[in-house]
Amino acid sequence: MEGQSVSGVSRTLDVVFWGAYALDNARAFSKKLPYFTKGTLYFGDRYFTRFVLQKTPYFSSYTPQPRCSLMLYSEKPFWYDLNAVSSVLGGYEKAFRFPVCYDSHIYGIKRDGTAAVLRNEGSLPVPFTATLRCDMPVTHPKVVDLQTGAFIGFDLTLQPDETLEIYRSTSDRLACTLTRAGKTENIFAKLDEDSTLTELRPGDNVLSMQAENGSGYLQASVSFYPMEAGILPEPV
Repeated sequence: MEGQSVSGVSRTLDVVFWGAYALDNARAFSKKLPYFTKGTLYFGDRYFTRFVLQKTPYFSSYTPQPRCSLMLYSEKPFWYDLNAVSSVLGGYEKAFRFPVCYDSHIYGIKRDGTAAVLRNEGSLPVPFTATLRCDMPVTHPKVVDLQTGAFIGFDLTLQPDETLEIYRSTSDRLACTLTRAGKTENIFAKLDEDSTLTELRPGDNVLSMQAENGSGYLQASVSFYPMEAGILPEPV
């Protein structure tokens, strides 16, 4: 089955307030929650998911313990692992330095930028964050999946004093920014129109940094959160 889309999911939470200040806390909760219309829901100190408030709290009782229910909506009906997976492609790992600073020299161990394996232990494709920097000007930088040929690249020349970032916004939209001298600008318009690499597949993803010119000076930090289609609570 191809072209299948997955809709979001609504979750109903039953909340009970305990303690000497239960009623005061319940009143404050009902007044303040509607102003916090979105957030992050955590499960078992292991997983999380993004949500928006779909239905405000409805209190079914106030004594002896205040009790209410509310509904949250998640655009993606999946759970992300709290532990991120990350890797650095290219660049140098600091090894030593001399007492005198030589600006034209780099002392360290050069990382391989031609290929690196990022393993997605989750059961679903996941978005990723990539931060690109360089030591010398790099023309048309891109991150390539060597197994599929898919890539995400940019029609620009990256300078040593610039940082290019690829990520998903809180509304789960692809975002691309360039930071220079403390100022960040949106460069989505510079995205190569043939770019299709926006997620990492389950299993091994063999990534490579490439460019029209200067790929050897390019460094990329890539990270992601594995995602599960469903989770089971541990037995008590």
